[in-house]
This record gives sequence, C-alpha cells and structure tokens, in this order.
Amino acid sequence: MIQVLDRALCILEHLGNNPKKDFSISSIASSFSLDKGTCTRIMKTLLSKGFVQQDSPRGPYRLGYKFYHLIGHPVENEELTKIARKDIDALGRQFNETVLLAVVNNDKRVILYNTVPDQNLVVRTNMERNVYSVCAGRVIIAHYTPSHLEKLLIRLGLPSKEEWPEIYLSPHPEQALNNELARIKQNGYDILDDQHGITGFAAPLFKNGHVIGCVGIYLPNDRLTDKGKVLNALLLCSKAINMKLSLSGASGG
Repeated sequence: MIQVLDRALCILEHLGNNPKKDFSISSIASSFSLDKGTCTRIMKTLLSKGFVQQDSPRGPYRLGYKFYHLIGHPVENEELTKIARKDIDALGRQFNETVLLAVVNNDKRVILYNTVPDQNLVVRTNMERNVYSVCAGRVIIAHYTPSHLEKLLIRLGLPSKEEWPEIYLSPHPEQALNNELARIKQNGYDILDDQHGITGFAAPLFKNGHVIGCVGIYLPNDRLTDKGKVLNALLLCSKAINMKLSLSGASGG
C-alpha cells in the first residue's frame, strides 16, 4: 500500500470517528507518530480537496463537506438543510426552476441542497464554486464582519477580472469591491447575470445575527420574464427560513 495514502485514509477515519471534534496538527501527528511537517502536508492536501476544513489558516482541523458527500451523508449543516428544505422545495415548485441552499466552506460556495426542475433545459451548477464568481457566494461574504472579510481577502486576494469584472472598471478595484459588497449588504440580496444566459438571485440566511448561508434561484434568461416577481418570492422564502432559524439551534459552517 502507498504509505502516504494509507496515512491520509487513517487520518480521515480518525476524524470520522469524532465528527464533532476539532484536531490540532500536533494532536493528529502525535496520534499517528508522524513528523509534524509530513502531517501538515497531508492535511493541506486534504484541505485543498475539501475532505477536511479549518476556520482559520493555523486553526484545528475537522471533517469537510466533501467527506460527507462522498459517503452519501448530509453535510455538517444537516440541521440547516432540514429547516430550509421545505421552503426551498416550495420555491422550486412555484417557478419550476433550480433553487439551492448554500454555505461558504474553505472560502468556496458549497451547495447543501438543491431542487431539480421538470424542464428540458435545467440550470446546473457545480457543488463548489469560487465565492467571488457566483451571487450565492457574494451575498454571503457581503454580510461577513469586517475582520472576517479582511481575513478572507488576505487568503484569496482580490477577485480576478474574470470572477468580478465590474470592480476593474474602477482605477481602485479594492475600493470598488468594498463598495459592491456594501451595496449587496444594503440591498439584502444579489442578482447576477453570468453572461452565459443564466441569471442568479441570492438572499442571506442568518442565525443569532450572523450570516450562515443563503438561498438562491437560477433561471435561463429566456424564461426570466419578471425579475421583480422572482426576487420577491426569493425574499419571502429567505424570510420564512430566517424565522425558523431564529427559533432553532441550527448553526452554519
């Protein structure tokens, strides 16, 4: 057996036996008699693939969303999905379009749940996307605290011109990015035409005053006849979910 693969699988099994616990790099290395440098490289690889996650660059590790998808078990935001699913299904039926529940994990927009419309042309999106390039990612990070957003920008840098072309219309793209995020936060939603014939709408979800995810709806432009109607329905959906979240113990990733 390839030794590094064996070690990685053993580490995942160890974390899987303790899914609610966080593990420091030192404790993982000690548990498997690994050199700390070797252990760090293994964990960074697992992190990059989504099998583990961290809340900060030097923070402890725990199981990531990709692990849960791989085993066919709900992602760690199981309670959030349970609370939101009924309203998301209802919105999906109302428009017969793709509606999704998403969070940000490891600086990527990750889908927890989505509806599948009964249409010949169905909008499909990858399970994970760059937070800058989709409205669901943008609407979540727009509601980050200043310190949280600052750390994200340190990790990711500015969006590329492909990811967020509008901010490069300004000679000061960093300020333009802050202005765009402030606009999204003030509006309480985001709408994004991806220039490929698809328009996305997204609204944030909150728990105890903190953003924990979002609900979004995506439509081909040739079926988008009334933006206001879609937006109003989305905001009603997010309001209903937020009300349920306020009464529950659900937390986001």
